[in-house]
This record gives sequence, structure tokens and C-alpha cells, in this order.
Amino acid sequence: MNGPMSVSVTAAPEADFAEIATALGVSPQAVKKSATNESWPYREQTGRGGKKRFFPVTTLPEEIKNALLMHRSHQVAIEPQRPALPPAIQCQSAPVALDSGQLDTEIARDRILGFIDAFSGSVPRAIEHLNAHHFAGTLPGPLVWAYERAWDKKRRDSRLNLNTLNKWKATKKKRGRSAPLKVLPDMSVQPWYALAVACAQRPQGSCKKWIAEQIANQWQPAWGDAPPSYNVVARFFREKFSALDQIKGRYTGSQLRAHKFYQHRTSAGLAPWDEVHADGWNTHFSAPHPVTGEYVTYEVWHAHDVATRFVPPFGVGLTENFEVIAKCVENAVRAGGVMAILQTDSTRIVKNSERFKTNPATAIADRAGFTIVHPKEVGNSQANGIAENFNTWLDKESRELATYQNPNRMDELSFKRVKKITGAMVRAAGRGDVAEMQARKREAERMGKGMVLTSYEQAVAWLEARRQKWNDKPHRSLPKVRDEATGKLRHQTPREALLEHIARGWEPALPEMSDADLEQHLTDLFRPHMQAKVTRGTVSPYGGMRYRHTDLDAWLGKFVVVAYDIMDWHQVWVKTLKGEPICTAEFVAATGYRTLSAQEFAEEKRLQAQIAAGERAMRKKTERLPGRVFEQLQAPVIEQTIADFLPAQPAKKEVEREFGLLDFLPEKQEAAPEPTYMDTVLMLYGTGEKTSKDEDGDAPVKEAAAG
Repeated sequence: MNGPMSVSVTAAPEADFAEIATALGVSPQAVKKSATNESWPYREQTGRGGKKRFFPVTTLPEEIKNALLMHRSHQVAIEPQRPALPPAIQCQSAPVALDSGQLDTEIARDRILGFIDAFSGSVPRAIEHLNAHHFAGTLPGPLVWAYERAWDKKRRDSRLNLNTLNKWKATKKKRGRSAPLKVLPDMSVQPWYALAVACAQRPQGSCKKWIAEQIANQWQPAWGDAPPSYNVVARFFREKFSALDQIKGRYTGSQLRAHKFYQHRTSAGLAPWDEVHADGWNTHFSAPHPVTGEYVTYEVWHAHDVATRFVPPFGVGLTENFEVIAKCVENAVRAGGVMAILQTDSTRIVKNSERFKTNPATAIADRAGFTIVHPKEVGNSQANGIAENFNTWLDKESRELATYQNPNRMDELSFKRVKKITGAMVRAAGRGDVAEMQARKREAERMGKGMVLTSYEQAVAWLEARRQKWNDKPHRSLPKVRDEATGKLRHQTPREALLEHIARGWEPALPEMSDADLEQHLTDLFRPHMQAKVTRGTVSPYGGMRYRHTDLDAWLGKFVVVAYDIMDWHQVWVKTLKGEPICTAEFVAATGYRTLSAQEFAEEKRLQAQIAAGERAMRKKTERLPGRVFEQLQAPVIEQTIADFLPAQPAKKEVEREFGLLDFLPEKQEAAPEPTYMDTVLMLYGTGEKTSKDEDGDAPVKEAAAG
């Protein structure tokens, strides 16, 4: 029997007194007595302990030989070391590659084959012996293990027969191993795989039937005789192609990241305001515009302390701009001091802004002393998940409003109806019809099944109420405490976590100065700063506005930093590039603009852009009028000939005439007619008439001259 897995007496042809005694369960003296009385053949060997007898197993009595075989089967480990693949053993012209199941089956079969080869009787008798003891439950543990794994397909009755045994022997003789052959999936790359993947990764998605049709339509002879069937294509995506790679193209950015691995993080060990995460949320509801009263959405920027999950006051505006984000940061600094790290998403207003981080002379981060970071991978919403989850919570809270709008979560027709009613509310308010406005408001609340915000101040108050609710709501990322009212365990609220840190001695990171000086410092810190060049003793921070101070004459042609108040245009604060104050310059004149604050200038610029966009849209709609389209369709078609495609011939130049001296002389006058006698008389004596008035003095009267 070849191989280390054979349980055969030929592997150990001799046995001593100790092994036989252990197999029979008697003492070595009893075995020695039987060997002497029955004259067992033996071989004697002299060693350090004296002479020792070894008995050939094949010469022992049958019952002793079987007992010895059973004992040796017990000594085989339940899961012995699996054999390595013999060299040069191949299966169907490919090296044998066995999995763990095949190796277990091989060990089990070799164990049974070894027992049968070592059995003293015939092969059928050995099979009957194994089956009988297996049915009776008296087989040794190694053979029980072998019976459970020798068949590659599980069956209820594991009963060995001669046919199965001969198949195992034939398999081992043919392939060198008794392991069952399993055809592994073909993992070779076919030429049509690239086309199938490209069709599957379309943004709009593709069904397998359509992909199979595209492969058949674009099949090339070099790829094979015939295109794959639908089942082959489906099996490729099901068994061979990565499930994650299949959704690439259909999902990108944060949607794709939602299907990828994400490393969870913990805030353990962080103090308040060590790290603050911020993000913006375009409200999923509409509220009145602060000026026009029309229902619009707002941009809300919110910050979150990672250690306590506390949310300071929001920054609220109409659009996502520098002022809204800066107000959010200012509120965070006023609430808990200067943060060490501020994380936002990769919005260009922060990431590429000189006023936030890229220019040390004007950046808020450099003036305040915090560091701005962004997720390393664009579209990784989990990296800013604290703020992103808050956006989801705000969406749920917004569903109590009648003007809630989210195309993924509501009926579009209901949203249009509510929007139409709120428009009627605005028109009624413009007319001063309070009764009509209230009636429309009740209709909107009935249609939208919620509350209708009627002013900008009410919308801001609603957002502030949501912020307070969040700070007083248990958060699962915070430690558990026992509720004083109910006595039950619950998570801390963000406000409780912040108060706990304050009780332990934590203080906001702010300069040590009086309250008045601190307020002035924070006000100046969050004024918009920009870099400008001094020209003729003035600086122009925005909109052509010119600000003058005599101290600026010494800075002619140099760059300085100008800080201004977006709501006040009367003065600006001028500093050096290092932040040292120079002067406070006063407004002197406006060049090409009326007097505007920075806020008014930004609003005018935004509205002008909206007007221009509206005019372009109107022109496009005008071109789509049925009359215009009909005119275009009825325009005469100019037939072209080959001459129309030939290069244009240069126009013939007229030959310029050369001028001579005679061309510049005066033209010849025609000869005057000869004077007659009457012409001479008239020249000498006049016309022979004199002019006078008639009796009434109205009309002239001609009289003949005296002769």
C-alpha cells in the first residue's frame, strides 16, 4: 500500500509483547505465556535493554491479528496530516487541485482501503465486517470518521459494497489519488467579457437579456464560433464577475461608497471642540422669502462637536455661499471656542477659498487658528457621516410641514397643489387681503396635512426649535446614564455630555480678555477679509467702492488686507498682510455704482444673473413657438451643386487708370451766344419798367419808362 495514509500491517510487519498486550487488553506476561505455549514464530533482537522478541503479524493467530489491526486503526489520528500532491500527477492534462472536502474524502477512502488490505480474510468478508460493526456502532473512531466522509455525496445509509470499493481502487490507480474529481469552474477570461462589463456598468443599468443581444450583435469571428447564450452570460455575472464591480457605473460617489467597506470610528478620548464637522442642508420645505414673501427653500449650515454631538446655532441663507458658512463657523466659535479641526465636505466655497483656507493673509482658519480638513476621497459621505446623518434627521422632522418637498418620499401632484396654494397666499398678502390669505393657508394645511410657515422669522424659529430638540435628545454614540425621572438606563444627550465636560474643568479655547474686547475680537475675526492693492491712497474691496485714508499714501502700490462689514458700506478696516492694523478708511465715492453694501451688491449680482438666465430661457421658448417652427420648416431649400463646394474665386480687380496733368485742369466752358440788339439796349437802359404800388398799396404796378 503506497502513501502514508495506508492503515496496513505491511507498514509495521512486526509487533512486540507490549503492542499485542495493549490490543488484546491483557498483560504482557499473558501474551508471553501464550506465545511460548503456542510457539509463535519470532525474531529476536539484542538492544540496550537486553534481548527483545518481535512477532511477524502475518504469522499470528487470526483473532490476535484482527485485534492488532483494530488497535492500530485506533491509533490513527482523527484528521491526520493531509498528503501533499505527488509530483507529476496530473488529471486530464491539468494538475490536481483539491479543496478541503476532497482531501477529507481522500483520507477517509485511504483509511478504509488500508483496513481492507490488512484484513486477514477476503475482501467481501472485510466489507461485511466493516458494515456490520458500523451498523452496530462498534467501529473505532477513525473508521467512523472515514465512513462519514468516504462518499463525496452525502447519503442516508453509508454502506460499503464491492462495486464502490473497486471504483475507489480504479480512481487511485488511474490518477494516483483516491480523491473524487470535481471539475472546477473555468476562470479563463473570454474576449467578450469586456463588452459584457461595459454594457452592465451603464448609468441607466442593463438587463442580462439586452446584454446578451448586444454581444450577439457585435460578435467578432476572432472571439469564437458563436456568441454565448443568455444562460452563459447570466452565469458569468452570477459566478465569475464581482458583484461590487457590477454596480460601478450605475452608482458613483457617495452612492457607491454606501456599498463599500467603511472603517468605524470612535470619539473616545476627544474633548469638546477638538474636532467639529460641518455640512450644509438645502431645506426639504419651502418658507417665505424675507423680502418678496414668495415660498423658497433655504440653505442651512450646521456644525457638530464630535466629542459631545452638540450642535451650535445654524447659519441660514438663501444659497450656499461664503457668508452662510462663515456664520455657521462663527456661531460654533462663539458657542464653544476655537475648534482644533474643522471638517467639511469638498465644497469649493471652503476647499478653494482664499477667505477660508488657501491665503494666509485673508483666511479665517489662519486668523482664528484652526485647521480645515476634507475627506480624502471625493464622494465619501461616510467620512462626514455625523453631519450627513443630521441631514437625514432634519428631513424626517420636516415632514410635519405642509410645504415639505422631497421627490423620493412624497406624491409630486400633492406638492404641486400645495405650491399653487402658497402662491395664492403670497398674492393675497400682496393685495392686503388678510381673509383670503388665511383661507388659503388653511387650505394648504388641509392639503399638505401639516403646518404652513408664514414668515422668514417663523422658519428660523422652527429650525432653532429642531436644534434644541436634537441637543436634548439621547444620542447612541454617547455613554449611557441612568435617567433621574424614570430610573432607566439611556444614552446621554449632547447637552448633558457638554455640561459634564464643563463640570470636569473644560473651558472654550478663547483669548483671555474682557467681554467687550472679546466681542470686538470675534466681530473683527469673522468680518470678510480680502487682499487689495493700494491705488492713489484708496482701496476698493468690492463693487468699485473706494475707501480713503491719508495713511494709505505710504502704502501706494502695495497689497494690504481689507476687512469690511457686509451690512455697512461706510468704512473698512485696513491691515498689513500679517494682520497688523493700519487704519480705518472711510467711503469717498462710488465708481459706476450707487452706494451699496456688500450684501446688497451680492444680491444685485445674483438677481442680475437670474434675470439673464430667464431671458435666455425666454428666447429659447420663443424659438419653439409653432409659428416660428412652421416658418423654419417652410423655408425654401437651396439646392447645391458641385460648384458650391469649389473654392471661391477671387474677385477681379478693376484696372486703375493713370491720371495725367490734363486731368487736373478746369473743364472747358461752352461758347456764349452772340448778343443781340435788344440785349444791348437792356444792358444800357435797364428793363424799361419801374415798380410802384397800386392805390391800395398791395400789388406792384409796372410802368413803361419815359422815352
